[in-house]
Amino acid sequence: MNSCVSQHLASVCEFGGWMASKLPCPEESAHVKTLFWSSVVGSWALSFVRQNGQRNFSIVDRLWPLFPVVLVAQWLYDDRAYFSCAAAADDLQVRTAQHKAIAAMVLVAIWGARLCFNSIRRGDYAVGAEDYRWAVTRAAIERRLPACSCLRWAVWETFNIVFISLFQLALLYLISVPLRLAIQYTATVADGTVNAAADGWSFTEIALVVLMIVLLEVEAIADQQMYKFQQRKKQGALTKHEAEAGFVHSGLWKYSRHPNVACEQAFWVVMCVFCATATGTDLGSPENIWLLSGPALLILLMWASVQLTESISRSKYPLYQAYQLQTSRLIPWKPWSAAQVINHAHSKL
Repeated sequence: MNSCVSQHLASVCEFGGWMASKLPCPEESAHVKTLFWSSVVGSWALSFVRQNGQRNFSIVDRLWPLFPVVLVAQWLYDDRAYFSCAAAADDLQVRTAQHKAIAAMVLVAIWGARLCFNSIRRGDYAVGAEDYRWAVTRAAIERRLPACSCLRWAVWETFNIVFISLFQLALLYLISVPLRLAIQYTATVADGTVNAAADGWSFTEIALVVLMIVLLEVEAIADQQMYKFQQRKKQGALTKHEAEAGFVHSGLWKYSRHPNVACEQAFWVVMCVFCATATGTDLGSPENIWLLSGPALLILLMWASVQLTESISRSKYPLYQAYQLQTSRLIPWKPWSAAQVINHAHSKL
């Protein structure tokens, strides 16, 4: 048992070392590297600061809506000279490249502001507020370890620095990197290093921007429906049917168990595709395919997060399993009837 734990601990440390050697990208400015590593070390160090008498592991959760926006601001600052020149340029190609970069930056700013607003009103920034899943995760890890407090402490602190701090901030960096591509592309077009991929906006680019706006709106509606439900639940104002279930299952939540998560994943996938299209970057080429690593890792992380959330919900709400059988997990879809659920169960026998 101890050797197995040691192997897992060594693997986690090796993974952390690999990430530390690769991120941020070597071509990043000293400002971005300092921002990234100070955020990693700072979020880890702040987890030792007690809030309401306890350690808090939701420091990165508080940074989640802010970090991509700050990164974009830093990239823009680093290329401010060329970017400002692009605004005054008469060349249509230069101004078009800049407008596409601005569109991407504005959408990310809206994403961050909306997510931050939702977190504030839920109380996520209150002193002592912590995502309940961290306590569940820690308990699950400790159950797999021998009853040795030193070993459990070492494993959890390794998980804390490697996953909670380093991995999550690296993920936020990776989903944001396509915007650096758009900003730097504007700079290189402005100084004549490269020729613009197009003179104007293509139909695909316009469609991608519209799709991102729709995704942000749908995610906002889903979060609003969840917030209203939770507020009515606290006030004891649920209908009899809602109280029996104990969880939101109407509105968008009737067609997807996690509509907000689905929109979050899709937004960053579409953002990556938009930035690649706007800059003429071939995402299928070996040197560029790594740009998809951010959205891919985000999907994997949220899939695992949804798994954990649903396992907790099943243990709390007896009717949640029925909800799972009838309602699509992520992609909104017409709910199954009881007969369809039964037929599906029979087909697997």
